[in-house]
Amino acid sequence: MKLKRFKERDNKRIGIIVFTIVCILLVCGAVLYRTFAIFEVKTNQNVINGEVQSMGDIEFAFYQDDGSGDKIVKEAPKKGEGYSLDTSSSYCVDLLNDEQVSNVNWDYENWEVRVKNVNTTKTKCYLHFKKIYKDTVLNGADPDLMNGRLVPVKISDKEKPTGSTYVGPNAGGQVTKADITQEWYNYGSKTWANAVILKSGVEDNYKPGDEIKEEDIESYFVWIPRYKYKLQESESTYTGYTSVTAKGNQANVQSFYNTINGNKGANTAFDIVFETKNNTPSTGATQNTYITHPAFLSFNSNGLWVGKFETGYNQNSDNTSVMPATPDSWSYSGAQQNTEASTKVIIKPNVYSWRNIQVANAFYTAYNYKRDLESHMMKNMEWGAVAYLTQSKYGMCTEGDGSTTCGEVRINNVGTYITGSASNFEPTCGYTGTKESCNSYESLYQLGMNGGVSNNYYNSDSTVASTTGNYSGIYDMAGGAWEYVMGVMQSSQTDATPTSGRNQLYNSGFKGKYSCYNCDSQSATENTSGKEWPSSKYYDLYEYSTSDQQFQRGHLGDGTKEFGPFYSVNWPKSDGSYNLRRVGSYNSDDAFFVYSYYPWFRRGGNFADGTDAGLAAFNNSNGHAGGTHSFRVVCAA
Repeated sequence: MKLKRFKERDNKRIGIIVFTIVCILLVCGAVLYRTFAIFEVKTNQNVINGEVQSMGDIEFAFYQDDGSGDKIVKEAPKKGEGYSLDTSSSYCVDLLNDEQVSNVNWDYENWEVRVKNVNTTKTKCYLHFKKIYKDTVLNGADPDLMNGRLVPVKISDKEKPTGSTYVGPNAGGQVTKADITQEWYNYGSKTWANAVILKSGVEDNYKPGDEIKEEDIESYFVWIPRYKYKLQESESTYTGYTSVTAKGNQANVQSFYNTINGNKGANTAFDIVFETKNNTPSTGATQNTYITHPAFLSFNSNGLWVGKFETGYNQNSDNTSVMPATPDSWSYSGAQQNTEASTKVIIKPNVYSWRNIQVANAFYTAYNYKRDLESHMMKNMEWGAVAYLTQSKYGMCTEGDGSTTCGEVRINNVGTYITGSASNFEPTCGYTGTKESCNSYESLYQLGMNGGVSNNYYNSDSTVASTTGNYSGIYDMAGGAWEYVMGVMQSSQTDATPTSGRNQLYNSGFKGKYSCYNCDSQSATENTSGKEWPSSKYYDLYEYSTSDQQFQRGHLGDGTKEFGPFYSVNWPKSDGSYNLRRVGSYNSDDAFFVYSYYPWFRRGGNFADGTDAGLAAFNNSNGHAGGTHSFRVVCAA
């Protein structure tokens, strides 16, 4: 680019230039460009191939746009004033050779400019700052991009554009880098903020509006803003199940539950108000009072970045590529690894969920994944935070005609545990041990391909399995694999430390006493050689019990007792017999509380669980490495 471009911009400053020339002629006797109020002259850093090199004086011209157009300012805006560098219109010019020599980037953590590949000291850089977009409905709880470590993106369900790198029937899920000075999320319109972590070395390859190659993406995350919610009743004291027998056939499952639950069930929406950590937390405990969701208090954060998919396992030996070269180069069995390996984490669609891993290995894998982002394994309370937001007008519920109706997140019914998949029909019965027309699922399924009764993520029909009903939501929270969460029972009535697990055979891999040490003919009372427990802010602890029916042990916000009341149902099977189901009031999802035999929480259900699987589903296990269990990563802002 020739000097003409920045000369035109300098025309606005003729008066200043003339004044300076007069100053030079009459007083100074030399050219002192420091006298330009709009320029900052300093020794800066030149970054070439990742190494800082010495650099001479550079002139910086600063522009600031608060929404009313560019204005010349004396210096860069201060950190915390809500501005971002517009890299598309910021650049440097070589004054000697009369051409553009470099683009610039902004280091948001240290709040300073980074100029690359400048090999001359006669350089002028133009830095344009714009106000960052804010969603007024969030009341300040807007997404925190962690000083640029997370890349904001928009995900589209539009048809495949010319030159797109995407695969799949409809090329859904196209990812573009978002311009954070423009609207890129809108919670009132059910568009949640998404961001990605890119592979090392490609961060500077993309500018706002560019399509991001799927092979350059390591992980996807979705922003859950901090909020308070209104309690729908007083602190619940459910003590067990109400036993009932379903009437009629399997097809009437929802009307049956709507009848026995009265005003509860699928159509009950949570009343949510967004807030920031600067608000005094609400501490309501009675009906129609507000409580700040506890998930945000552990880290005193304005929100949580939640893994968009169940965690996957990078099966490449060198970890250099996050996508398989061909659809069959990774295997269903290759994703089953009981090991702690944070370098193997990928959070992506169309990969196999990481399964068969003990809770302790899963926790430390997530914990060490991105320590600078406060990464950790999802807690039971954090699952509840996602569930309540989904069960609101900002997720799957719609207001109209004085009432609110809520849709259900569709099950991932793929038996090979491929992330982002969705059933192409709504199941009408729970798992009965065999495939039935009311609950059919995939046994064999290839990456990136549709099945007979399911859609892969790249098919835009898969959005029914998202927490928003569109590509901006979170996937795999109904079906897929059961997801272990950091929610565990204490060791005994008298010992409030968390239990390692049931016994020596079946445990989480954490140190600690066993909750049923003599079960399964075992005798060791505790795990003395396991991994150390993390700080208590990383897990939710529950009172000890030998019964899985004491729901009063649940915590407000964790998506357990607030999804009651609960029912023990004799449900009709197609052969005329009955099977026993224990379910909650929300979409008849699974409801089994932790107890001595199974002291660890798991969430969401399995691919074959039909109506039992869902966002409100919770069940129990022992923390062991199981082929049907995965986990999810969360980062705290």
